[in-house]
Amino acid sequence: MTSTDRHLLQELSRKQQQLQSFRASLSLTLQSNLDQCEWSLLPGAGQGGLPLITLRLPWRVSLGDPFLVALAEQTLQTWGAVDFSLFSGESPEPVRVLNRTLLDHRWPWRKA
Repeated sequence: MTSTDRHLLQELSRKQQQLQSFRASLSLTLQSNLDQCEWSLLPGAGQGGLPLITLRLPWRVSLGDPFLVALAEQTLQTWGAVDFSLFSGESPEPVRVLNRTLLDHRWPWRKA
């Protein structure tokens, strides 16, 4: 095994641990909802070098979805600002949104 192979295996293992740790930090309801999606975390791949979380949802994307809002809260607490790329079966194009934007939709003054 070459040093490049070892480095790649170490990086893959580190990312796997990071994803497992993040998932374990979620409530059981969020874990269950997340298990219904295909998802990944790509450090530095989001807007402005932010982490990018891609989610392929089996339901329609709604920015007010309680699951997405709760996930946005958790990611903000865990990593700070995160870029989401949300896919559904309705379109091949993702909805791109920052976790802070999802959280902005919670406030009543935004619903004017």
